[in-house]
Amino acid sequence: MEERKSTNHNLFLIGAGFTKAVFPDAPLNEDLLSVLCQGAPCTTLKKYYREYKTNDIEILLTRLDLDILHPKARQQTALRQVRNAIEQQLAEYFRQFRFNEEVVKQKSWLESFAHLFREDDIIITTNYDCFLDGLMDYYGMWTPNGGYPKLSCHSLNCPENPKNILIYKIHGSEHFRESPIASSTGNTENTTIGVPFNESIYPISGKSAYLNFGIPNLTGPYIIAPSFIKSPHHYIERIMTDALQVALKAKNLIIIGSGLRAEDGFLWLLLSAFIEPCIPNNREKKLVVVDPKKAEEIRDRITKHCMWDIDEILLEKPKLIKKDLGCAIDDLTKELN
Repeated sequence: MEERKSTNHNLFLIGAGFTKAVFPDAPLNEDLLSVLCQGAPCTTLKKYYREYKTNDIEILLTRLDLDILHPKARQQTALRQVRNAIEQQLAEYFRQFRFNEEVVKQKSWLESFAHLFREDDIIITTNYDCFLDGLMDYYGMWTPNGGYPKLSCHSLNCPENPKNILIYKIHGSEHFRESPIASSTGNTENTTIGVPFNESIYPISGKSAYLNFGIPNLTGPYIIAPSFIKSPHHYIERIMTDALQVALKAKNLIIIGSGLRAEDGFLWLLLSAFIEPCIPNNREKKLVVVDPKKAEEIRDRITKHCMWDIDEILLEKPKLIKKDLGCAIDDLTKELN
């Protein structure tokens, strides 16, 4: 992991609420079941729905994962194929939310949002789509060359990441691809994760599409579908350990459009890493929650999870911005300045 230059960078946690603020029709987690029931996995999902009487996608996929793990399951291979089909279908669905200039013209606040970020800031996102990546590239704030920790950008001449802003996509992304690599023992079943380079994802740095070079046997896309059981790729695990390290050193944590769902234990671990340095030395940090409807609920869940630490350690009470993201930019700018 590249050493951060200071402990004054901001840590942004961005969830599905960001994409929905840009694309009102984009689904939140509770909407994903209807998305998946448009394709091949529908028969299996309906079976789990009838059995467990819930439309909570995390619960249904967790039940599926448990059946796959069962050592005597007769249909393990078939269930794994269904699981893979679900991830492929989700990734394909979220391709529609890539960056395009028309969205920026319609939502002028996006330019101000892109310029919120400062040198060395960290963005951790649970989103599968690439809109944020394209937005940051469009305004010259970031490029994929060095912008994704531990992942390589598959281009011969991608511009370097100008401000050392890093984007950690801890649940994968609709454009991530796996590529086989040979280990020291000759095992060719190992894979790495890379980032294809083209203008449909990166509107500025991707314009020189001829700079792409071929990588054989690419598979993917690589995402981690929602479930209480998560088995990340080794490279995603490396991204996660990096994220914990930068959270320890962050000055401010800004939560945007993330409900900190119970099944995502890593986000709670990340929150603990952000708070931990304050415990021995009472170092002041700031927590900001941006959500028009659930800001107080998220604050209460954080307070309950951290018990007394959140009041004693964070000298200022968590700042709640109960506005739509487009209307919250001025408040965010004041808080971060």
